[in-house]
Amino acid sequence: MHAVRGTDAVPVVFALLGGPRIVVPVDAVKPKRRTRLQRVVNIERDPRCVLLVEHYEEDWERLWWVRIHATARESPVTGDAVDALRARYPRYGAPESIVTTLVLVPTAVTGWAATGP
Repeated sequence: MHAVRGTDAVPVVFALLGGPRIVVPVDAVKPKRRTRLQRVVNIERDPRCVLLVEHYEEDWERLWWVRIHATARESPVTGDAVDALRARYPRYGAPESIVTTLVLVPTAVTGWAATGP
């Protein structure tokens, strides 16, 4: 039985890996108050999580969102994770910029778009 906890909404950056897997970095680029982030502690206690991705434009016919329910685990930094993150976020190009990662494995995906594909 998982411990009951409330919603802990935290904005994150991410990249897609094969598998399907999603990688979320814990980085040394942005300043932090502590080295052990609460999101990592939460995942250790209860691996369930949700990633919400949204796209906004002034033209509301182009709005969309995707909600990904997943299980997550902390994972050492791997070459494929670094490559995927650096491709989306050039600031991760500096050596040692990523301290650890959270790897999410989707369990359910829902979404909405204002217009069809």
